[in-house]
Amino acid sequence: MQHNQPNPKLAPPGAGIPWTDRLLGHLFLRPFVAEKTPWQTSTERFLKNHSKILKELEGLSPDQLNAKILVPPQKGLEDSSRFWSVAMTLEHLLIVGNRIQTGIIELSTGRTINEKVDIAKVKPQGSKDLGHLLSDFKNFAENTPKIIASQIQDQNSKAKYYHPWFGSLSMTGWYWLLAMHGGIHLQQIREIKKGLGLVTNLK
Repeated sequence: MQHNQPNPKLAPPGAGIPWTDRLLGHLFLRPFVAEKTPWQTSTERFLKNHSKILKELEGLSPDQLNAKILVPPQKGLEDSSRFWSVAMTLEHLLIVGNRIQTGIIELSTGRTINEKVDIAKVKPQGSKDLGHLLSDFKNFAENTPKIIASQIQDQNSKAKYYHPWFGSLSMTGWYWLLAMHGGIHLQQIREIKKGLGLVTNLK
């Protein structure tokens, strides 16, 4: 059974979020939230958000996982990302999550990262094998904090890596973002399921 909706007209990948949201990110979220959130708090939030995503995946058929649904606009979600399937959302979480993990470990050495973050390059292709995708995501959801904790060298490192929506973040800020990123796409997955007429797990 095919659930896909017609292709909507959306902003191009990498177009970003509204300037008001970017201003909020630079002036408030980065200095007063991202950089101030305790490491353990971000760990707990990461595990909680990703555990909820795993619950939302239970019982979904391949057709449901691959169905592209247009979700309403939401904070932290580019317009171009609103027409994804659950599988595409998981693929994106893996792409971004693995890059942030690598970046945090690099920042822990005290070396600033000068490579530019290109939002358009972390979009999913939608072609990953479902079996491997689900297995990879489960491993990512359950083990990422442990992998990071085992490989970082200096948790108090002040080295920075620039994010276009928030400005220069330390490893603490990036770890906060990693946890919050899961929450943004948890909401997206729930909206996709609603569009498919499925019940979501709100616990």
